[in-house]
Amino acid sequence: MSRMPWIACRLSTLGAALFAGLVVAAPVAEAGEPYRLQVGDTIDFSILGTLPVARKIMIDQDGTISIPLGGRFPAAGLTIEALRESVAQRLRTVSYPAGVDAQGAAVWSVIYPEGVLLDIGEFRPVYVSGDVLTPSAQPFRAGLTVAQVVAVVGGPSVSRSRQDHSLDSAALGEEETETFSALFQARLQVARLEADLAGPGEPDLAAVPADGIEPALAERFRTLVREQLAARRDDREKTRDNLRTSIAGSVARLGFLRQTQRNLEDETRNYDDEIKRVEELLQKGLTPIDRLRAAQRGALLVSTRSLDTLSAISQVERDVTDLQRELVKLDDTARIDNLAALQVASAGVNQAEARIAGLRDKARIVSGVGDEPEAIRYFITRATDGTSTRREAEASAVLQPGDLVDVVLMEPASQPAPVTRTVALASPAVSSLHAPDSLAETAAMPAPAASGRVPTPTPALR
Repeated sequence: MSRMPWIACRLSTLGAALFAGLVVAAPVAEAGEPYRLQVGDTIDFSILGTLPVARKIMIDQDGTISIPLGGRFPAAGLTIEALRESVAQRLRTVSYPAGVDAQGAAVWSVIYPEGVLLDIGEFRPVYVSGDVLTPSAQPFRAGLTVAQVVAVVGGPSVSRSRQDHSLDSAALGEEETETFSALFQARLQVARLEADLAGPGEPDLAAVPADGIEPALAERFRTLVREQLAARRDDREKTRDNLRTSIAGSVARLGFLRQTQRNLEDETRNYDDEIKRVEELLQKGLTPIDRLRAAQRGALLVSTRSLDTLSAISQVERDVTDLQRELVKLDDTARIDNLAALQVASAGVNQAEARIAGLRDKARIVSGVGDEPEAIRYFITRATDGTSTRREAEASAVLQPGDLVDVVLMEPASQPAPVTRTVALASPAVSSLHAPDSLAETAAMPAPAASGRVPTPTPALR
């Protein structure tokens, strides 16, 4: 009988704890319906008594949870009360060794349903996507509304217009100035290459527009391009003169070798006649054998020199042919190189122009043009019984765990395009001038995509 007050007190304490758990979980459902557990929810499980157990258990992909001493239980689709009842009913049949008595015998204890505590510890997150400042997943809290979760992620993207863009404006001005410089240099390269391809004439660099460039700097760039064109043409002329000089020298040497070869051929014939005459005298016994041998050695030496001369003639003829081919290819190679450089410079012009257009759009946005409030629509995508449904909702709509909130900013009514004041008309600050050979090199700048609305961050989930 002495245990009854303790049991009554214990039941009272457990009842208070269970009531507190119900209060925490109750606000999740909408329209008075109890919230049904889903995959990804985390359950707080604990057992009170001589076997203290406390676990945080997440519902697995198969919709079940694993309970210590109880095994696996289906959880997805059940209310927390139904799951608690199912777990308590199974655990009440479980006994466990609680220790030993004074005689050393094992003492077994049972789990009372009142000692099983099961509550929702953590809900699935709520996902926010669309036209918001920072699309992300946010922890769920009971009573969380659409307006609250959108505020947590930074609000709709239109709120960026309230930021201080003074540094952005300065950065845009510097970037636009650099882009105008790259555009002007690319245009100068196009004019130079077209003039070089057309012939010996000079390019009309004064007609190349110098938007956003100081006149003194523009004239400096034009001077560098003229010097570059003159240097390239002078280099080609020097190469052509060197080739012609080499050809003339090779032709002169070739003439000398051919004359030498003719002389050796005449000498060879003389030795042949001498050998015949000495052989006749030797047959008559009128000359010694040494004279014949000397004539034969002379003929062999002349033949060797003749072969060397023929080899040298062949080599010089090949050299002359190669030099003449290089002379012919000099202009063709220069034309091919100019055409390739013209293609690169033309692409640089297009890229720079597109880049400037994008920078002007950014400057318009940063300066505050087009920041009028837009209509905001909210859509909630919710999975129920394995089926996802998407519906429009109010800002005050209460969310459930796992909901996807999609924020859409509607296009404002069309208005006349404002006059854009480019920030590039200010004096550009250029720290150094490029070397002539580097004027044709323009960095690849991606053209911004055309858009009629305020750019927004790419949503993490759509």
